[in-house]
Amino acid sequence: MIPEDPNNELPPNSGETILFLSSVILTIGYIVGTIGEGIVLSESSREEEVVKKASLEQQKQLSDIQSKLDYLVSEIEVLKKRGSFF
Repeated sequence: MIPEDPNNELPPNSGETILFLSSVILTIGYIVGTIGEGIVLSESSREEEVVKKASLEQQKQLSDIQSKLDYLVSEIEVLKKRGSFF
């Protein structure tokens, strides 16, 4: 039996090192991908809020226009009854 030399180090197993490094890189990639998906989701939520606000504003404007038209129609009807118009 050959005595072991304490100064004799075995060469590192490069295959396992590369496998470990690739696992670390993949994990970081998954983390970055997840963060990116979260940002996309957040941005789409903001876009939905903007669209919703714009839609509500348009509905309010249409409602205001409808109210004004209703008022004008009622005024025209009153003027018609008086014989002052048309």
